[in-house]
Amino acid sequence: MNWGNRVIELREAKKWIQNGARRVDILKGISLTIPAGQFVAVVGASGSGKSTLLGLMAGLDTPSAGEIRLDGIPIHNLVESELAAVRGRKIGFVFQSYQLIPTLTALENVLLPYELNVEGNGLSKARQLLGEVGLQERMDHYPIQLSGGEQQRVALARAFVADPPIVMADEPTGNLDSTNGRLVLDLLLERNRRAGTTLVLVTHDADVAHEADRKIVLKDGLVVEDTLPGSPEPLLQSEEKNG
Repeated sequence: MNWGNRVIELREAKKWIQNGARRVDILKGISLTIPAGQFVAVVGASGSGKSTLLGLMAGLDTPSAGEIRLDGIPIHNLVESELAAVRGRKIGFVFQSYQLIPTLTALENVLLPYELNVEGNGLSKARQLLGEVGLQERMDHYPIQLSGGEQQRVALARAFVADPPIVMADEPTGNLDSTNGRLVLDLLLERNRRAGTTLVLVTHDADVAHEADRKIVLKDGLVVEDTLPGSPEPLLQSEEKNG
């Protein structure tokens, strides 16, 4: 198959959890394609499946059924060690709760993905990125010594350090005040525009979603709206089949 510029593709991706005899469906059949360089905002009410969808696309979780491909690589049937290798090469992930390692300095946190996934010495790259996010004076500080906004900027630098083609962020401004939230968003958008990084962002913020190239709305585990002009009809057919 010629993937062209398609970086992320899901085909009838489903996720459920089994609670005894009862099955709880979280995602009920998601089919979508995201091309390289696009900024996609995923929105919806709490419990609609946004974070679950992002976790599947990032290879942090595996679907119960369906197919997911990242840059042409089928990740839906990989074991964890293989998934980790793909994540390390393809994905930079930003969590709402930062997920920094408390025993490492800001510089060491940023450097870690480089050391795990890229050959060579990434120290100068990590220092450069911390400078770009305004933390050149905080490199040797530990997470507990940093504010929430500073921790999230460290997390951004960590997501960028291995130059992944895809950056995913799960409510990256959710724990921040408006000033820090705007700064974090601007850093993500700058990366998207300057480096051509594909950006997939889960958000509750209507203003953030308004800035995206494309808005995907989830409701009850289904795509109910996709605002990209010319988007294919199958994005909404899953609702009919599972409705």
